[in-house]
Amino acid sequence: MLKKIRVTDLEPGMFISDFNTPWLRHPFFPSRMMLRKARDIDRMLECGMTEVYIDTGLGRDSPRAVPLQEDNRRIDDELGRELSSEPAAEPAAKSQWVPFEAEFRRARELYTEARKSVRQQFEQVRQGRTVDAEATHQNVTGMVESIFRNKDALVSLSRIRRFDEYTFRHSINVAVLSLNLAVSLGIVERELMRLGIGAVLHDMGKVRLPEGLIQKPGRFDDREYEIVKTHALHGASIILESKDLPAQCSSVPLGHHERYDGSGYPRSLTGLRVGKFGLITAVADVYDAMTSDRPYQKGMPATLALRKIYGWAGTHFHPIYVRRFIQCIGIYPVGSVVRLDTGELGVVVRQNPGDLLRPWVRLVLDRQGAPLLQHPDVDLRTPDPRGEAPYARSVQAVLSPGDVDLDVEAVLAPDRDPPAPSWSVGGHAA
Repeated sequence: MLKKIRVTDLEPGMFISDFNTPWLRHPFFPSRMMLRKARDIDRMLECGMTEVYIDTGLGRDSPRAVPLQEDNRRIDDELGRELSSEPAAEPAAKSQWVPFEAEFRRARELYTEARKSVRQQFEQVRQGRTVDAEATHQNVTGMVESIFRNKDALVSLSRIRRFDEYTFRHSINVAVLSLNLAVSLGIVERELMRLGIGAVLHDMGKVRLPEGLIQKPGRFDDREYEIVKTHALHGASIILESKDLPAQCSSVPLGHHERYDGSGYPRSLTGLRVGKFGLITAVADVYDAMTSDRPYQKGMPATLALRKIYGWAGTHFHPIYVRRFIQCIGIYPVGSVVRLDTGELGVVVRQNPGDLLRPWVRLVLDRQGAPLLQHPDVDLRTPDPRGEAPYARSVQAVLSPGDVDLDVEAVLAPDRDPPAPSWSVGGHAA
C-alpha cells in the first residue's frame, strides 16, 4: 500500500516510491529506493523534502504514515471547501467574452503559430543571434487577448499532450498558465506583456548548455546538475542581450527555479524576494513539467499534480498563488478525461466556480462504455433525481487520453456553439 509520511518519521527499511519533490531530476537519489542509511534522511531534509510516499508492500510500515487514498480525499475535500468558498477570479468583461468553442478555434491557430515561432527562436539563439523581440511580442499579445476573451481555451490546449517538441510546447504552456494566473491576480496589461515574454523565453538558456546533457534520459550526477542550473542565468542574459526587450522580462528565467522557502536556485531567494514574476512562473513551470510526457518520465494526471502542488504551498510555492492557480484552472482542468461513477466517460469543458469538484463534463461514452453519437454537456452539480445520492454524477477517476484512445481536441471543439453562461450580480460566471 502507498502511504504518505513525513521525512522526519522515516526509518531505514522503508521503501520510498515517490520523493514528492518539484525537482523532477534531482541528482541525489534514484526515483525509487530502499532506505538503508539514516544519512539519506538527512540529505532529503537538506534538499528541502518534507513528505515522501512509501510502499509498505516493499518495505517497513509506520503508524505515522497516512494511506494515499485517505490523504487524497482529505486534500480534495479541503480544496473543494476552501477554494469554492473564495471569490472567483474576475472574468473578462461581458463585451469581451466569447464562447469556449469560438475562442478555441482561434486559440488553436495562435498556439500552433507560437510553437513554430519559439522553435525558430531557439534555433536563432543557438546560432548566436538575438531573440526576435517583435515576434515574441506578437505571440504574447495574442495570448493575453485570448485569455481576456475566454480564459479556458488556451489552457485547454496546454492539456493536449504530445511527446514531440516538448521544449517548445513547454515554453508556450508556461506562458499561458502564468498569464492566466496573473490575470486572476489583477496584474495590469503592461506587466502581463513582460511576464508573458519572459515566460515564453524562460528556458532559452538551455541552448547554451551541452546538447547531450539536456537530452540525457536519466538523472544528473552532482557535476551535471550544477551545469544544468546555470540555464537560469543564461536565460536572463539572453533577454538582457536583446535591446528590444524590457529588462524586467529577465526576472522570469532568473526566478522560475527559485522556491518560496529558499531551497531553489540560482540565488536561493526566500519569500517575496523571489519577485512576483518568479513566484508565478515557478508554479506554472512545475505543473506543466509534472503533467508532460518526456523521455525519462510519463506525465501524471493534472489532478494528482495539483494535489502535490497544493501540498507544497508555503514551502516551495507562495500559498496565495497556489490557491489562485488551482482556482483558475480547476481541480479538474478543462480538457481532463474523467470517468464518472455512472460508468460514463467524458471530458471536462467548463468549471463551476462555486464548486470546483463538480465541473461541466462533455460525455463521449455511455454507461455501458459505448460511443455516444451526440456529446451532451452535463453539470455535475445536478442532484440525483431518484434521491438515492446527493448528485446524479460524480468524478470517479481521472484518466490519460492515451489510455482510452480519445482525441480530446476533437471533443473540445465540435462544430456547435454552446449557450453563453449566466452572470451573477458580482460579474462572475455562474
